[in-house]
Amino acid sequence: MVILKILVIEDDHFSREGLTKILSSEGYEVSVAENGEEGFEKAISEHYDLIITDLMMPFMDGMKLLSRLKSMECDTPVIVITAYSSIDNMLSVYQLGGIEVLEKPFEIHELFNLIKRIL
Repeated sequence: MVILKILVIEDDHFSREGLTKILSSEGYEVSVAENGEEGFEKAISEHYDLIITDLMMPFMDGMKLLSRLKSMECDTPVIVITAYSSIDNMLSVYQLGGIEVLEKPFEIHELFNLIKRIL
């Protein structure tokens, strides 16, 4: 059985821990980062099957993270989660290579459906 690796980049402790617990319970191997800088370093130093990142974070936001991943030709699919959804943000996410934008709060089944579709 192949275990898929997911990197969760989320500055909110409770959201990060909740995502980790839920994804782990489904059999995914989960790594975490508390901000975009830490997430970027992990994303380029290890292989992940999927990255889930918040949009608004200190040090490096989700847009900057996507831009830097794109410049490094990282082909790992990225789901962006945000409470600050707008048409401009969504278009920018897609232009920078993000696969999907998931608005907070979201239902867990929405996330799992996205993950299954992407992977």
